[in-house]
Amino acid sequence: MADENPNENMQVSAIDRVEEDIPVPAPTPSSAMPSADMPQMPSSPSMSYDEMQSIVEEIIEDKWKQMLTSMGDITTWKIQVEDDLEAAKQELLRIQSRFDTMQAALVGKVGEYEGSMRDLSTEMKALEQVMGKILEPLTSNIKELGRIVEDLRARKK
Repeated sequence: MADENPNENMQVSAIDRVEEDIPVPAPTPSSAMPSADMPQMPSSPSMSYDEMQSIVEEIIEDKWKQMLTSMGDITTWKIQVEDDLEAAKQELLRIQSRFDTMQAALVGKVGEYEGSMRDLSTEMKALEQVMGKILEPLTSNIKELGRIVEDLRARKK
């Protein structure tokens, strides 16, 4: 049995039977036909659907890995963007808190300024009343002093 050809005992696979059923177009005379100078490519054995699928999956996996290495890991990028967004939200909340504090301080200062202006207005009215009471006797005293000075000058002459 060692002298027997191993191919003789093998059964014909379904793929080989399918190849036999595939019609092959008859060669047409044309200038595009290979000449005797050009070597002919050997016909490749056909692959099963599972083999093709595994090759396609390998190619896709390689391309996916290449894309991930060129782009970086998408989940890491997503986490980074989410962290950055959260940090921006926190910073916005801190700024809003500072703004609220500054607004409250400003309203307080405006309230103090308003109170100071009221006090100043009250003091100015009080000063006006005092000046009104003092001014009339002061002007009459000045007029009387002026008459006295004129009388003294007239006597000296």
